[in-house]
Amino acid sequence: MWQPYHQILHHRTAMSFISVLLLAAGSIFYYGVKNETQRHRRLLSSLTKFTDPRSIVLRSEFETINVDEEQILDQEPNPMAMVSNKLQFSSSPNTFFFSAFPSVDGMFVDPRLQEMLAYHPKDMVVVFVDTTYLETFGVWLDHYKQHDNSGRILSIFAVSEMAYDEVGAAFSAPKIQAKLANIGETLLINLNPGKDIRNASHFLQKLWVTRLRIMRRIMSTFSNCNVLYTDADAIWIKDPVHLFNDPQHLSSNIVASRGTFPPQCALAKELHNDPINHLDTVTICFGFTYFRNSPDVQQLAQNLENVVGKYDDDDQEAINCVLNLQYGSSDGVDIHNPSSMAAFTQEDKSVIRSFFGKVIAHNIKVSLLPYEQVTRRCDRDEGMLENAVVAHCYTRQKEGGSKIDAFKKFGLVFEGEDSLRHVFNDPDLDIAKFLALGTSVSWEEAAYSLSLDRFWRHIEAVTPGGASVENSYYPDLKSQYQSAIGLRSTRLLNSIRIPKAGSSALSVTARALAGCHPDGFPCCKYPGDPKGSCPRKDLMCPLVTGCTDHRPDYRGDEAVITTLRDPVARSVSAFFYHYPHTSVKHGEPHTWEKFVENIQTPRYRNILTKMLNGAYAYDGFDEQKHTVPRAKARLCSIAWFGLSEMPVSSSVMLYETPEFRRLLPNPVAFGPPSI
Repeated sequence: MWQPYHQILHHRTAMSFISVLLLAAGSIFYYGVKNETQRHRRLLSSLTKFTDPRSIVLRSEFETINVDEEQILDQEPNPMAMVSNKLQFSSSPNTFFFSAFPSVDGMFVDPRLQEMLAYHPKDMVVVFVDTTYLETFGVWLDHYKQHDNSGRILSIFAVSEMAYDEVGAAFSAPKIQAKLANIGETLLINLNPGKDIRNASHFLQKLWVTRLRIMRRIMSTFSNCNVLYTDADAIWIKDPVHLFNDPQHLSSNIVASRGTFPPQCALAKELHNDPINHLDTVTICFGFTYFRNSPDVQQLAQNLENVVGKYDDDDQEAINCVLNLQYGSSDGVDIHNPSSMAAFTQEDKSVIRSFFGKVIAHNIKVSLLPYEQVTRRCDRDEGMLENAVVAHCYTRQKEGGSKIDAFKKFGLVFEGEDSLRHVFNDPDLDIAKFLALGTSVSWEEAAYSLSLDRFWRHIEAVTPGGASVENSYYPDLKSQYQSAIGLRSTRLLNSIRIPKAGSSALSVTARALAGCHPDGFPCCKYPGDPKGSCPRKDLMCPLVTGCTDHRPDYRGDEAVITTLRDPVARSVSAFFYHYPHTSVKHGEPHTWEKFVENIQTPRYRNILTKMLNGAYAYDGFDEQKHTVPRAKARLCSIAWFGLSEMPVSSSVMLYETPEFRRLLPNPVAFGPPSI
């Protein structure tokens, strides 16, 4: 057993050297910025004095958890691991339990939420709100709280940071909490952290793409969780649970309200013909749609996310056209034949269709609910609204004021002291108190904001007097060295991808630094290995050397970046991965004996040392060629390296590196936008 531990000792010697370098630089960095502006002292505080920045949980009073500052400076812990034993949840129908997440990522890594959904399957009700719809949302909440919500989690995605702040301030105010009884488990998630109005407007244009990504992430992260998308103006007059739990719909993957858009991708036809009001086509309407979680629906969600760009970034157009044009129909219905449609129209006028994937085998069954149950024509057909379960009243104008006028017209507005309609524009709301709880930024967002602040101060300092700062910085290396680019073989950055050490995240960072588009993705060859792991066909980037694979190439003079990981953790991770990262063949058990054999095999020994010596990760280890002193020397010549165990500090240090000091920090290098 001496040989593998000798190997690990070699690795640990190198890692100790690396850790000292990064921690020393981090200490200098910390004390150098400690006296910055008040706003960024607060941001820095979220990196060095922990008050549970990924989420807060509110019951009847505020709850903050503090950790000693030295604990943060010594290492980057998993914040939620420190407090998970203090967080409890309740599913009592007459309670209100509120958690706020300053970023989407914080929601998906929250251990409390993961534990709850692992043992208590629930439906996740997803609603998007912005400041223009807050009064509309208040009316929606008045109806939502009339029902038994013990089997649901209300997830409110704030489209703008202002909406996040205002909803958070309202939900955390004790006088308003008394009105929130029976809403149950509630999450508030900031979709657009730290962005200015211009960026927020661009984000709104991509909101439907984001909605698909969120659906896919919810279902893939929480396998016991079904998803119910509801617009904030789709009023729940009655509890809709019986709609998707009706025996005729229990086998359906999707139970949706019906619409008429897009008409060219209709999934059914009304049995009557009403061309004047264009109500002959039947499509899935995302204003109220229930997705029953399963591998089949997860595959559909991934397919929709991959192709939504072909459908004007419209999720409703994408789901109807994908099922209509790219999937096969297994029910044989001819939607243009009234007798054929009649055979698939149920007694209550629901239409049930069945589809199958042509490339990857999976089946999707869709139930399209009748207008009598989820109505869009609130003022057209007599008795329609009185019998409806959900009133999603169509209005010609789409702004909040028109919705409120419609609610009043149809008698959907609750009045009285317990009404939530006006709680979000209460002048007494203390937004500052809500933000002071540490919910305004996560670790990653704080690091990004801090890097931006330091970047602008650095650019102002190096810009000659009278000159414009616009000429002193660049969005990426491609822009910085544009005059040198002409040949396809030009390389601007060298990425050394140590396997199972965050190499995919490194690839995302490398593409962002170099100026590869679209950013936010790793380099990969479609459809990926394993198949389906690469989402797009345009992700290879010739500007980055070593953007894929694990074969270092130090022949050029471009800046080199890499990420490192504790060698023991890296070896264990690789052992449980697939070939070529492990000697264990498909179907073989992962035993201790196999692990010992694996790390003693020259092919799998000293991966980091071999690659820093210029060898392929899985070449046989040669003690004469692959030496630790040479690896250390190489490491000292690398422009930047990050540690997988310290991602936030590593990201901050990236933009302190001389080679990248004039590049505007890109948020994808910090992690927050990965929704």
